Amino acid sequence: MLGVDLGGTKMALAAVDADGRMAFSIEVPSPSGSEKAMVSTLVELIKSGHAKAADEGHQALAVGLGAAGFIQYEEGLLLESPNISWEMVPLVSIITRALDLPTFLDNDANCATLGELYYGVAQGARDFVLLTLGTGIGGGICAGGRIYRGSRGTAGEIGHCIVDPNGPMCECGRRGCLEAMGSGTALVREAERLLRENPASLLNGMRGPEGRLNGESVSEAAELGDETALAAFDTVSRYLGIGIANVIALFDPELVVLGGGVSHSGHLLLDDVRATVAQNGIRSLVKDARIELSTLGNDAGLLGAAALAWEGTGPRP
Repeated sequence: MLGVDLGGTKMALAAVDADGRMAFSIEVPSPSGSEKAMVSTLVELIKSGHAKAADEGHQALAVGLGAAGFIQYEEGLLLESPNISWEMVPLVSIITRALDLPTFLDNDANCATLGELYYGVAQGARDFVLLTLGTGIGGGICAGGRIYRGSRGTAGEIGHCIVDPNGPMCECGRRGCLEAMGSGTALVREAERLLRENPASLLNGMRGPEGRLNGESVSEAAELGDETALAAFDTVSRYLGIGIANVIALFDPELVVLGGGVSHSGHLLLDDVRATVAQNGIRSLVKDARIELSTLGNDAGLLGAAALAWEGTGPRP
């Protein structure tokens, strides 16, 4: 299967067999500007992947697409994506016409959830929830061994559950969403705030060319034991823990998986997240729920998009 991960800064494709082995991967920058340019780049990427697979002796059977945003799965329609600047795009029909291959489209967090289910830390689990921690927070729900998409296909927007109605403004236009309080963006914002109070922090020497911090610099300072950076992680961990305690109360999962870019520094989060869940959750509900880091890292979306295609074309891999 050709698994494709569509992002605002890059598009990636991998040829993946049923056991989750990648024959190869390709990555290209996402064009800025028009929706037409985005679609054209996507089509050319998939055509290139299809040709490369054939050249290497593989037969591409189908295409799986994962994109950030609101997706109507059954219709193959990308309704809206804040990170990709397109809306109401019938991606499935476009790719099917261009390559004459069965094509399947889902939210990128749902794809990452499938990746963990088939090939990652959630293998063998039937009921679990994935949170992708990056610039924002995405979510995927696996119920009874299947992705739960809801009545319109948009279930799992865990990042937009409000954990502090007086909190900062979220990109969705509301205040105090989990995304605004527990994402990579929130981590940097909290570190900047604390740095104004503690200018002696290592963070002062870790600003980028424009004088700004980023998630990598905050993580690096925390790894070096900087108290300001560690305090920023403490704050983000607390809100994540509150959000996860609510998720456990709602869905009774056996497992909660933390994935995405911020999870690369997950060891700085995990103990505090688990402690906050234990403190704020209903004890009888949270005591047996495991909270673990993704084992797939940046490959979760690509592997999951391929798994989406395997699932859509017949027997589960």
